[in-house]
Amino acid sequence: MWCKKMLVAYDGSAPSHRALEVTREIAAQNPAVEVVLVHVMRLFSSGSAAAGMDTVMVDDAMAIRGELEAIAEAMVNPAEVKVLKGTSPADLIVNCAKEEGCDLIIMGSRGQGGVKGFLGSVSYAVTKESPMTVLIAKEGDCR
Repeated sequence: MWCKKMLVAYDGSAPSHRALEVTREIAAQNPAVEVVLVHVMRLFSSGSAAAGMDTVMVDDAMAIRGELEAIAEAMVNPAEVKVLKGTSPADLIVNCAKEEGCDLIIMGSRGQGGVKGFLGSVSYAVTKESPMTVLIAKEGDCR
């Protein structure tokens, strides 16, 4: 198979759910294909007044991590979960894929804040910066 290791970016949005479905379909073709499930916790500079916001972001990231760990356990393929923290989600995703030796990145067409019908800024930046193939999963069933 042309793909040996995939990274899937997940944020809980409908397009990222579709990215997981596509990942499962590709991975099912070969149980030796490794999968890296990634969630990005975007860090913003915040003052002391926003300390409560920081707690909410960490809580949300840990909830998604738990969801991804359950998905990883249910997969036949070797799978690991990573929560990436930083200010540039696209750079974090591309750098993680490089470090992990992935030859495919799968992600949704837009994230939680994206406008339906348009490629999100993170998806666009990943496709622009990635040296490996990027598969963009669109929301909905295209069969």
